[in-house]
Amino acid sequence: MSELFDRGRLQALLDTGTGKGVRVAMLDTGVDEDHPDLAGRIAGSYEIVRSEGGHACEPARGTDEVGHGTACAGIIKRIAPEAELHSVKVIGAGARGSSDELVRGLRWAIDNGMHVISASLGTLDHRSRDKISDLADEAYYRGIVVVAAANNRGQVAYPANLSSVLAVDSEAMNDPLCFRYRLNTPIELEANGIYVEAPSPGGGTKFYTGTSFACPHASGIVARILSVHPDLQPFEVRTILHRLSARQP
Repeated sequence: MSELFDRGRLQALLDTGTGKGVRVAMLDTGVDEDHPDLAGRIAGSYEIVRSEGGHACEPARGTDEVGHGTACAGIIKRIAPEAELHSVKVIGAGARGSSDELVRGLRWAIDNGMHVISASLGTLDHRSRDKISDLADEAYYRGIVVVAAANNRGQVAYPANLSSVLAVDSEAMNDPLCFRYRLNTPIELEANGIYVEAPSPGGGTKFYTGTSFACPHASGIVARILSVHPDLQPFEVRTILHRLSARQP
């Protein structure tokens, strides 16, 4: 295993990984599956709906009234083009959602054998912390890497501010595969999230800025790593990210 963490070997791993064989669940606003950049490239689309028992995750046509999820999906597919991407709509029209939808989306991703959960969202509702934390811990112990966007205003939000989650802040990076690892802080990673061109519903592209768009860069990088070494555990993935960081502490 020590040979695996040789920096040269790790760089080759990052350079050659494509995401093939890696299942990524993206919890977001859905994806416009008709966009030319994404048509035929989304493995499945699902939506959290209210049911008699609370909330259910059901198959749905790929739509995105907000545009946020379409941008994030485009970024993931750009970084890890062969990843198997599943869109789980936990935020609907008007960018409205609740911690209940987030919890149900996490539950679905865990139960359906995802390898990476990408969550470019978060809640400030501390009352939901325990439920989200329990699911994030369960994912961690099952070998699932949960990647979440930090709050853009530096507020404590979940799932990003949980120790079992790889939290991502935004920074300007010339190379989309470039990132920086921070030790001893809840927000561990900085990835490209400033003025990022990505797909928008209707067929065009827009430029986006924020931690939401750094998160899918990190998720795509994790998918690249796992496509070469699928048996890595989350703590090993984090070790590799630290080893490959553009700026060592």
